[in-house]
Amino acid sequence: MDSSPFNQNPHRRCSNVPGNPLYGSPQSRGAAPNRTLFANQRVASASSVQPSYDFLAQAPSPAAPPQQRLLPAGMKAGNPHLTHAPDLGIRLPRYPDHSTESLRSELNTARYELSTLQDERELERIHHEKELRALEAKCEEQAKRADTPLSSSRANSKSQSAESDKTYLFNRQKELSEKLEKVKDQATNQKQDLDRQIRRLKLENTDLKEQVGDKDGDIQAQDRQHRRQVEELKTRNESLEKINSELKEDLETKCRGLHETETKLATGETKISNLETELLRAKAQTGDLETLKILKKELSEQVAHIKTLEVTNRKLSLEAKQLRDYNKSIEILEEEKQALEVRVRLLDEVRHELAETQLRVSILQDEKNSWGSFFESEGLEFDSPECLARALIQERLEKASLLEQAGRTNPELAQKDTLIEELEGNIRRLREELEKMGETTSRDARARTRLERQRALALKEAQFLREQLQSFSTEETTYMQGNYDEQKTKRIEELEQMLEKYKQENDVLVAELAKREGGDAGELMGRKRHREEDGVENERNGELVRKNRHLQDEIIQLNNTILLSKKEIESLHIRLESLEKTSTRILQLKDNPTSREEAIKIATLDSLRKENAALLAQVEERADQVGKVVPIHTLNNLHGEIEAMEKVIGEKEKRMTRLKEIWTAKSLEFREAVYSLLGYKLDFLPNGRVRVTHMFAGNEDQSIEFDGEKGTMKVAGGPDSMFHREIKNQCSFWMARQSIPCLLASILIEQYEKTTRAQRM
Repeated sequence: MDSSPFNQNPHRRCSNVPGNPLYGSPQSRGAAPNRTLFANQRVASASSVQPSYDFLAQAPSPAAPPQQRLLPAGMKAGNPHLTHAPDLGIRLPRYPDHSTESLRSELNTARYELSTLQDERELERIHHEKELRALEAKCEEQAKRADTPLSSSRANSKSQSAESDKTYLFNRQKELSEKLEKVKDQATNQKQDLDRQIRRLKLENTDLKEQVGDKDGDIQAQDRQHRRQVEELKTRNESLEKINSELKEDLETKCRGLHETETKLATGETKISNLETELLRAKAQTGDLETLKILKKELSEQVAHIKTLEVTNRKLSLEAKQLRDYNKSIEILEEEKQALEVRVRLLDEVRHELAETQLRVSILQDEKNSWGSFFESEGLEFDSPECLARALIQERLEKASLLEQAGRTNPELAQKDTLIEELEGNIRRLREELEKMGETTSRDARARTRLERQRALALKEAQFLREQLQSFSTEETTYMQGNYDEQKTKRIEELEQMLEKYKQENDVLVAELAKREGGDAGELMGRKRHREEDGVENERNGELVRKNRHLQDEIIQLNNTILLSKKEIESLHIRLESLEKTSTRILQLKDNPTSREEAIKIATLDSLRKENAALLAQVEERADQVGKVVPIHTLNNLHGEIEAMEKVIGEKEKRMTRLKEIWTAKSLEFREAVYSLLGYKLDFLPNGRVRVTHMFAGNEDQSIEFDGEKGTMKVAGGPDSMFHREIKNQCSFWMARQSIPCLLASILIEQYEKTTRAQRM
């Protein structure tokens, strides 16, 4: 799929149906250069654009109706097969752009797919929002219903299960609200990012427009310059053609004159020879002096005429030579003319290609503007149709994952509803049992208090009767001596023992009852602890369920990325196959350095293989004479290596001689430059020594020799020379300051002053 520059906004809510003004058939723009190819035009019926190729399903769709080809402003549309470049004035052949038609069909396909995808996403978003609101309302209602009965029985130990259910529902509601907030935050962040991207791309678009304007200005300037050069070359060519024709005419006239003089010269020579023969004949026949004088006169005239003819012949030969030179220069000019004509043809081709490129750029810019106007309202942009296809595939995968998640959450919600109903039934049953147990415990408490009250009264009555009996017994033993009824006392004692026995049995029964009540309380406490353990386990299970859901979401995202990567890999394979089909030919010289090196390597390898095979054969055949003979291949290889080395040595010697010549020339130039600029003549000596002689020296005694390796300086003539005595003070002064340039400058100035003083004297 070809990539065309356009902006991409995947959240545009529109549908590609007949009658939609956003997908109307494009009309001619006329004189509006900035109008997009796909303007908001109203069409009546089936003339709207339909997709011609589904680039995601890799299958052709119903063919789109042919559309009108649009040209940018400034292009003439008189002839359907010719267009005129707006700035260059060159007639260019116009051919149908199949790549543009395919791009337009793919664009319409992408629009249709995008509109359907956007509608589906909008419906899914509305559906999910409705489900989320219904779930929130249901959770709030369940929380309210669970809050009312739990507030009345919070003091009882059996209400822990309802509280755990309430906490679970509260956590579920909180989790859903957090997810909703996260989704909202992500949407706002994504919107901000897209706004920033829109601003950045608008700035890039303005920069690109400015660059395009600059490039157009440069191209127009270059075009004007090329036109001017072409006009100059044409005028020059015309003038050269005129000169050539004039020179040809002159040459022809001079050639004709030369031929005429040559013929005259030949005739004169024949006449001279005839006259000489006649003169000899006359001398032989008669000795007439008059005829002899006449013949001599004619002969002198002929000789003078011949000399003039020779002079004119030399002049004509010189002119012919000059004309030949002119002819050569004319031939050179004709060759230059042909080269310039070739350049002009190439320039015309380049201008033609430039016009086609400008047309293609304008069409692509219109497509980009149409995409930009189509997606500007949503604030989203794409870089290429490939990004649009990737976004479409990603949205489809997200849609499939959301449908799968919805299909997975619906049974879970149904299961949760059934669990909530079961828990509500358990709560009602437990509440009824609690009410019944409250009634029975209240009756038992009243009966127990009544029995305890009766027991206390009976104990008081028995104590009172015992005291009365005690007093009666003491009175009877005191006042009725001898008449005491022992049988009655025994009966009373038996009754008291029976009463004590009944009391003990009553105490045992009370202890058993207390023990049973303690067992019931322990059972209730055990139930409470079991319920608390169930609550902790339910919390742990809820956390594990949340983790499981989070991991499932991550798995879904990874599956989506894997599927998207597979789609990208398939598209890349298809593109790779299409690229492999195209072949590229590389032109190179037959005798290039790479082929030479390769041929040398192959020849060396073949010779080494032959040498190795010969050596192995010789070793196998003559094991006792291995060191006495040498294989012929080895000798040939050695000769070849020696010849190659000799060639290399010869080339290096030539290079060294060239370098020496260059070095001598450059050193002479350097010495002359130093002598003319600094006033010293340099002589390079062996062992890194340099002799410096100033320009005012009369002989070589006034020179200084520097040794760079030892770092010493020696004056010519020794320490007793005049020059050494003159510069001694300067040497001591400037050497103490370690400045050789200042020393040389001071010596030169002093010598200059001496010479100028001598000239004045």
